[in-house]
Amino acid sequence: MSEYNKCLASAQRSLAMREHSKYQIKNKLINKGFEKEIIDDVLHDLYEAGFQSDRRYTEEYIRYRQNTGYGAKKIIYELKSNGISSYLISEYLNNFIDDYDVLFKLASDKILNENLNNQKILTKYINHFKYRGFDNNIILKVIKNIKNCDSYEK
Repeated sequence: MSEYNKCLASAQRSLAMREHSKYQIKNKLINKGFEKEIIDDVLHDLYEAGFQSDRRYTEEYIRYRQNTGYGAKKIIYELKSNGISSYLISEYLNNFIDDYDVLFKLASDKILNENLNNQKILTKYINHFKYRGFDNNIILKVIKNIKNCDSYEK
C-alpha cells in the first residue's frame, strides 16, 4: 500500500467517526508521521470528494456544543483553536441559539432545588457558567429568573 493510500485511509477512519476540521485532520496525520506533501494531497482530495468540510464541521460543532450547554464565546474560541477562520465562524453566527436560552435550560437542570441564597453555592455555579462561555450579565439574568420561578413554586 502506498504512503498516499495509508494516509488517505487514516484520514477516512477519523472522518468516519465524526466531523473534523481540516486543521485537526492535518495534525493527526502529521503526528502519524506522514509527509506534508502527501497530507496536502489527501486533504485536497477529501475536500474535493466532499468527505471533509470545514463548513459542515462548524455547523455540527455549534449545534453539538450548544446542545451540551456551552455559550457562544466558548464555542467560538474552540472553533478558532480547531483551525476555523473568523470569516467562516461569522457566516454561522445566525446558527447560534441565544445564550440566554442555552444557559436557562442548563441552569434549570443543574440548580434545581439548590439554595441560591447561599453565596458559596451561588459563586460555584456562576464560575461554572463562566467557564462554559457565558457572560456575567446573562448568568445573573438567568439566575434571577430561576430564583423568581422558584419563589412562585414554593
